[in-house]
Formats: sequence, structure tokens, C-alpha cells
Amino acid sequence: MRHPRPIPCLAALAALLLGLATAAGATSFVAMRDSALADQAGLIVVARVAGQLPATTDSGRPATDYLVQAERVLKGELLESGLVVRVPGGVGPDGIGLKIWGAPELADGSRVILFLNRGTDGLYRPLHLMLGVFHELAVDGLAIAYRDLSEVREAGGADKVAVRQLRQVRDFNRFANWLEARARGEGRRYGYFTRIDPAKVQTLHEKYSFMNQDGVNLRWFEFDSGAGVTFFAHQGGQPGVAGGGFDEFQGALATWNNEPGTPIRLVYGGTTAATGGLDRYDFTNAILFNDPNQEIEGTFDCSAGGTLAYGGPWFDTDTTGVFDGRRFIRIQGGDVVTNDGIDCFFQRSPNASAAAEELFAHELGHTVGMGHSSEDPGEANSLLRDALMYYRIHNDGRGGRLNADDVAGIRFLYAPRSSGGDPTCPNSDVTLCMLNGRFRVTMSWTNQYNGVSGVGRAVRNSDLTGFFYFDDPQNLELMVKILDFGGQIKVFYGQVTNLQFELFVTDTLSGRTKTYTNTAGDCGAIDDDFSKATALGSAVVLEGTGDAPVATKALCSPGPNTLCLLGGRFRVEADWRNQFDGSSGVARAGNLSDLTGFFTFTDPANVEILAKTLDFPDRVLFLWGSLSNLEYTIRLTNMQTGGTKSYYNPPGKFCGGLDNNAF
Repeated sequence: MRHPRPIPCLAALAALLLGLATAAGATSFVAMRDSALADQAGLIVVARVAGQLPATTDSGRPATDYLVQAERVLKGELLESGLVVRVPGGVGPDGIGLKIWGAPELADGSRVILFLNRGTDGLYRPLHLMLGVFHELAVDGLAIAYRDLSEVREAGGADKVAVRQLRQVRDFNRFANWLEARARGEGRRYGYFTRIDPAKVQTLHEKYSFMNQDGVNLRWFEFDSGAGVTFFAHQGGQPGVAGGGFDEFQGALATWNNEPGTPIRLVYGGTTAATGGLDRYDFTNAILFNDPNQEIEGTFDCSAGGTLAYGGPWFDTDTTGVFDGRRFIRIQGGDVVTNDGIDCFFQRSPNASAAAEELFAHELGHTVGMGHSSEDPGEANSLLRDALMYYRIHNDGRGGRLNADDVAGIRFLYAPRSSGGDPTCPNSDVTLCMLNGRFRVTMSWTNQYNGVSGVGRAVRNSDLTGFFYFDDPQNLELMVKILDFGGQIKVFYGQVTNLQFELFVTDTLSGRTKTYTNTAGDCGAIDDDFSKATALGSAVVLEGTGDAPVATKALCSPGPNTLCLLGGRFRVEADWRNQFDGSSGVARAGNLSDLTGFFTFTDPANVEILAKTLDFPDRVLFLWGSLSNLEYTIRLTNMQTGGTKSYYNPPGKFCGGLDNNAF
């Protein structure tokens, strides 16, 4: 019987969204100074790659042995010019494979700078995996030293010099000269960084799509029949996290279970003594703490940085299935391994519990087939930058929390799309497809003050709701919701803008299109019956009321019922009451960017309120848009002054509002 192979995600921890059609792994690491990396290495060489051989470790885990010819020894001693460098992952002699995401790949004939340590088996291994391998690339006629971090995830906690060096581009030869001088103990300083645009370097060394094998996506098939997948936590617990991290791991599992648009069900099975990790497939899905198998080369050091954790799915390429008309490789197991020494990272975190939950949840995302939303350190799209699956951990107290991009990605893998709707309505950056693709929604806008106009950019939230922005992805301007009441279609739209717009909603089944525009009071409206000629409902402007002080000056802590906006300066909460059946509750919050967020009442896919804050030099504006005519109250708290304002929507009214001088 063939055993499945894993794709572990080596994740780097700093601040992390996702490749929707692919699956990826990511290694977590903290940036290291070049000096710290050099000092920890026993051997540093400039070498030419001569070939590779499949290999198997003593435990049976596949590995890849690269044959390299040393051209220049920069540190340490080497008696022979030829050496073998072992990298985890590969295809073993028996044909069984293991893929470690983030493990460096050395192309035949390529030239590299290798930071190595020697194992007890006599073979050399790259120090801190991908951090210890620099590839020579030619850019604008210059040889540069490029480190491939496309599959890894950076974590916070590094000093400013290490973070800066992570982004800089190194001249290959001058970098080698500096390393050699440092090994000799010389105090010489080489200006080995160059001003070549890092983005240009990245385009020369693009990797394949994440979380796929040979172009085929990976997913679990157990969820489709209502079954769950059980994950265990190793009984040793996570050092540095109060209680061993068991609660945080359960919270990470719940992060994915709580997305109602998919059948995902990750079950917590308690603790286990199993120690297979990603070293060998032991038929136990688990998180293994403190790297007991020494799978991650190098111990994490808070003063120097290094790898935090890795994880991913086990699979066999011969075992596939068809879902929604597409072929997938079946995931057969999943494991997460945290590095030894990362307890200091949690101890330095502003919220160790939340940091652990976020790290665990991100790694679990890879075990269910998710890739990264973005791997751009300067990502301008706030939705991608704010996602759980962004390549950097945020470490800001949010814990395991999905945003709209995470939701869209996981629904791509697990939510059926073939039932109903028109396949000619694909979601795009300017189009929302709603109610199983039946309705196509687009918009255009005009700034009446300066004459600038454009097409609205779409942000999908669920099959029922979505948003549009005009030019700033953080600044959402319009939201729309379509509900099917047993054949009676209702269209809701709410605005948090006073610019002119036209919203176009097309029923792809009937071909009917209706156009919605600004309403009095800049509220939006409800179309109670899409089939009727009239489109607009009534609209009423609501005003802010009161100023009830709250005795707190701490930064806002995000939670399931709390939005934190403008860098945590403002906390937004809401409660609601259904005047038709008397039910009531506290609204659940969803963050979209540092400026905007939304609230739902009973159905997480059914957005009811959009809230937005804008910071001007002399005041803070608060705007809210409504997709509901239920009774609700929004509370806005200034965390710096303790002041609170409340905004009340009476039952039966449909409108948002604007407080032009909230604080």
C-alpha cells in the first residue's frame, strides 16, 4: 500500500490572503540579519550545482540530495571540493513523495551561496531551510544574490535592520567578499547591497502555483458527505503559551469551521502522544510542538530570528476525486510542526494567545488546501493584506479570523457552484455574481465635484452580499445584497458616499436589468420586488446621538462582535432587534480594512450594516450604510478619549448616515 506524501507549509511569522485556485504551503520565519545567519553557519560556500539524487532519511521520509561543486569556501573547512547537500522533500526510491513548501530547489548548473551545517549523518543541510540559500541571478547585467521566499511567511519580532535586509537586494560577489571577511574576523565593511528594484528580481524567479501538485488542486472530500476530519494536539503543549496552546489550537480549528458557506468540519480529538509530524505519515492529523524530530534545521532565536513553524497536507497523486466538475487530488492527512525555541516569540508578542491562534489557523489553512492571498510586502489591496492567509502574520491581537478574501478562497475549494445560475457570469474585479451566479452586478460612478468618473471595483463577500470601491480599496463606498424570498427577489443597496453612481443588476435567467442610483439622504434603498418596474424604496437620514464616556484608553481588541478601525483607535459595536418576530441579539463583526467593516445579525453571509471611519486633520468622520430595515443601534467608541456615540435606526427605516464630526 502506498502511503501519502505531505506538502508542508513552512510559515514565516509577521503580518498574512490566498491564491484562489491553488493550494500552497508556507514556512513561518522571523527575519534574520545577514551577520546572524553567517555566524550560525558552520560552512559557507560559493558553489555550482552539479545534479541531484533521490534520497531517503533513516525515518523513511523522502529527501533530495544535491551534488554541488564548491568554487570558493567563505567560512569553515572543506577537504574536498564536492559535497552533498540534503534538502527535505522529494520523491523517494519507492516513488512516494513529500513536498516541503519553502524547501529550496537548486537548478542544475546554477550558482549559489550556501549557508550550511553538518548533520550527524555527515551530510550538510541549508541553515534555516530557505534562509540559507542565495541563488545567483542576472539583473540588468549585474549578478545578484536572490533568496526565494515566495513560499514562506514572515513573522514580526525581528529588529529593524533584519527587516530592512530582508527586502534589500545583494550584489552576489560583494556579498561573498563580505562573508569571507567576516569569517576571518576582519572588521571590513562592504557595501554589498544594490539599488535594483526588488520587484524586478521577483519577476525573474517566479514559482509555480501554491497548494497544488503538478497543476492539480488539493482538497478534502470527507466534508462533502458531512463527515469531519479529526486533528489532535501533541500532549507536550506549546512552550511560551499559557496552558500549552491547546485552547488556541481549538480556536484555530473553529476559525475554519465557522465559515457557513462551506461544509468544512475540523474536529478536535484531544491530545496525542503521536510524534510523526511531517517526518513520517502516521495516520494522525496533529500539531506537533517544539520540533521533536528536528525536522526544521536550526533552532529559533528571538535575537536572530529563523523559522517558526511549518505544516501542510499529505497526499498521493494517484488518489483523486471529482468535485463540481473538476478533478482534485484527495488530501489524506495534515500536520503542523512548530520549531523549537519559538516560546520567546510568544513571550514578546503583545498577545501570545492570539498570536498562537493566528499562527495555528494559518497553518491549518494550508492543510485544507489554501494558499496565500498575497506575498507582496507592500500589498496595496487592504483585503489581501488583512487576510488570515496573507503571507505575514499580523500579530496584532486578532487571533484566527477570516476576512472576505479568505472566505472567497475556501469557498472556491469547498462550496459547489454548478447548481443554478448562468456560467457566463464570472466574478471579476468589476463584477459581482450573486445567488449562485443568477444575478450580475456592476456599477459606475462620477465625482460631481471634479468631473472624475470610473467603474466600481467589486469585492465579493458572500453569495448574498458584496461591496464596491471607487479608487481606494480600503475605502468601500457601496454595498449590495440580493435575497430570494421564495421567488420574490429583493435587492438592497446601501451607500457610504455622496458621489453619484449607477448600480446595474441583471437577472441572467430573464435578461432583465434594473438600474439604481443615489437616493435622497445618500442612503440607498430596498427594491421589494425585482420584477416590478419601480426600483427605489424610502430613505431616511439618521443622526448620531449622545456622548457616553467609557473609562478606557487602551487600543481596541478585535473580537467576534467588535470592529477595530483606524489602527485600533476606534471600537464599533452594534445590537439589533427584529420587530417582526421579537428576536434580538448582538451583531457579529467582520473586518474589511483598517477603514471599513460590516455587521451581520443571524446569518454570517447576510451583511446588514457597513461601517466606515475616515480620519481628517481636524476631525474623524463616521459613516454607516444599511442593508436592513430592522431596529438596531451602533456604538462608536474613541479608545483614546473614552468618548462614545450611539446611532439608532428605528424599526422599519432603511438608511445609513453620516456623522461629519464624530470626534
